[in-house]
Amino acid sequence: MAQQSYPQPPIWSLGAAQAQMDAIAAALMPLGISAAGRTQLPSVEIETTADALIVTAFLPGVDPQAVQVRATSTGLTFSGQRQSGYRSPLMAGLGINYFQHTVPLPERVCDRQVQVAYQAGAVVVTLPRAKGWGQRLGRGWQQLRRGLGQTLAAWGQRLLEDR
Repeated sequence: MAQQSYPQPPIWSLGAAQAQMDAIAAALMPLGISAAGRTQLPSVEIETTADALIVTAFLPGVDPQAVQVRATSTGLTFSGQRQSGYRSPLMAGLGINYFQHTVPLPERVCDRQVQVAYQAGAVVVTLPRAKGWGQRLGRGWQQLRRGLGQTLAAWGQRLLEDR
C-alpha cells in the first residue's frame, strides 16, 4: 500500500480551517455560540466614579434600544434579540436569535436608581454606588470631628478671654 504525501501536515490544515471557520462564524454571529461551540460575549466596560458605576456594553448586531436591562445590587443583565438583518443561514436552523448576558459588578450598587442611555450604538448604564456602613461611618466621623473642633476652639477662646 502506497503512502500519500500531503503538501502540508494534516493537523496544520485542520487548525487553519478551524481558524477560518471561527472568523466567518464571528462575522455571521456577533453574539451567541460560534461554529466551534464557544460562547461569544459582548464587550463590556465598567468605569468607577466617586458616586456611581458606569457600565458600557457594545452589542454588535443588536439595536441598543431593543435591549432590556435588569439590575440587581451585585449584577447587571442585558437581554434582547438580534435584528432580523443580522440572521445568518447557520443560525436559522438552530433558532438562536435571543441573547442574555449577565455582568457581575465589582461592588454593590443601588439597583432602584438605574439610568440607561444609548450612545453610538452602545448601551450605557449608570448605577449609583450603594452607601454602605463604611461610608456612613466616615461621614459621621467627619461631622463629629468638625463638631469637636468647633467646641475646642470655643473653649480655647473662653480660656484666653478669662486671663
